[in-house]
Amino acid sequence: MSVLALAVTPVREEAPGGAYVSDPSNATILMGGSVFDGAPHCPGATITVHALGDRTTGQLIYTEVTFPAGQRSWFHTHHTEDEGFHVLEGQLTLTVIDDSGERHALVTNPGEFVWGPQKHPHSFHITSDVPCKAIIVLTPGSSLTGFFGASQNLQLDHTDPVAVAAFVEETNRLYGTEFLPEIPLDV
Repeated sequence: MSVLALAVTPVREEAPGGAYVSDPSNATILMGGSVFDGAPHCPGATITVHALGDRTTGQLIYTEVTFPAGQRSWFHTHHTEDEGFHVLEGQLTLTVIDDSGERHALVTNPGEFVWGPQKHPHSFHITSDVPCKAIIVLTPGSSLTGFFGASQNLQLDHTDPVAVAAFVEETNRLYGTEFLPEIPLDV
């Protein structure tokens, strides 16, 4: 899937009033690029986009994601949307940092849902020894899926502070998501 295609929901069939059926065969990307512990862009994840703001009057983004076992993201803050994970397979642990800096680890198993409110730093970690399949909902709909397309084959030297700072600044400016690589994943 191309970066440009992520601006519009791929549709298989439409009906009056905005009703539609998503087209997963034209909406799935495999994240590649730099693979390192705590990558910002989920290398190895398969992301299928079912709904973007163009089809939901800007209300939500709805994706199906399969993360590799052990995958985890840098801590990050969404400035414009909330993020929820409905775990279908595997286990996902969402760690949220409160206003006093305390970490709260929320372990989520199949059939459970975890909510990450905007403006609170959080990180997710696939804590099962098998891949984790989840439905991710972001509300309201935003340009965040553009980040997945733009970073699909990200080659970022996470040991280069200048490159990391440039990546963090650009991601925050373009997508309203601020990565916080200075927050240690393990404490």
